[in-house]
This record gives sequence, C-alpha cells and structure tokens, in this order.
Amino acid sequence: MKVLGISGSPRKDGNTEVLIMEALEGAKAKGANVEFVSLAGKDIKGCVAHPTCGQAGKCLIDDDMTDIYPKMMEADAIIIGTPIYFGNMTSQTKALLDRTYLLSKMGRKLEGKVGGVIAVGGRAGHELTTACLMDFMTLQGFVLPAGAFAHSMVREIGAARSDEKSMKAARALGERVASLAIKVRT
Repeated sequence: MKVLGISGSPRKDGNTEVLIMEALEGAKAKGANVEFVSLAGKDIKGCVAHPTCGQAGKCLIDDDMTDIYPKMMEADAIIIGTPIYFGNMTSQTKALLDRTYLLSKMGRKLEGKVGGVIAVGGRAGHELTTACLMDFMTLQGFVLPAGAFAHSMVREIGAARSDEKSMKAARALGERVASLAIKVRT
C-alpha cells in the first residue's frame, strides 16, 4: 500500500512540507510505503480543458505534471497539503488539482483512492481551503476517512516543527488515511 504526500507550497522546507512529512510518518507507522512530492520550483501550467483531453493517453501540456501523474495513479492514498494564501489554497495547488482533469478523462484514475488534506496558515481560511480540497477529492471519487484533514495555525518558517499540536494532528491524519487505505484494498 502506497501513500503519496503532495506539498502545494511554493517554498521548500516550509511548514506545509514539514506537516506532510509528519503525516507520511504516521502512514508509515501503519505499514504504508510513502512518497513525497513538492510543487516548489515545479513548472505546472494551468489546465486548458482541451476537447481531446485524455484521448492520446497523455496531457497536451508538456511540463512537470508529466512526472506527477503516474505517482498519483500508483498511490492508494494521497494527502495534499497547502499553505493558505489570501484565504485559500496556493495557485500551485490549484493548478495540480485542475490538471487532474486528464486523469478523470482517462477513466477516473483517482476514483477509490483515499484522501487527506492539510491546511497551514496563520490567520484564516482553513475551513474554506479544506472544503475546497475535500470537494475536489469527492468529485474525483476519493474515499475520505472521518477527520480527513489537519489544520495548523503556524506562520513563521519552520514553526510547525515545534508546534506539538500541528505535528500530532498531521501524524494522526497520516495514520487515519493509511488505515482506511488498508481497509479499502481488502
């Protein structure tokens, strides 16, 4: 069983990445193989919803999503984390979600996967960001565990490492996602 963690932060080694890694540790504790993908520095263009999308078995846009698609399809579970920018997910995260249009057009390749969400921000937008990500997962046919999300109110770079509440919430999310993925597979 494989759990993929995706950080939608444009910043490497930021709080979102720290918490995704902690969630993956929780998944490992339940027996999962894990993989991490950071969108920081990646070139992911916006979706153009081309009328022939999926017919050739690949996206018409040649960018870094080409390497991410197989990882998403191979995973049994996917945890997506994003910092909150002006009350919602980052543009990098939104581009990733939109570009999964291809996977939907190729036969709902994400359907049946288990999903989890991490939202990180210092002020507001946690509920909206979480709702948007969970809505995406529902539309793609993901299965969500009870408590399919973890929130963190940290703001300063690296603060998540010393925030026991955030780290505990992320680890517990990874455990819940992995446990459900095991049940879904059997």
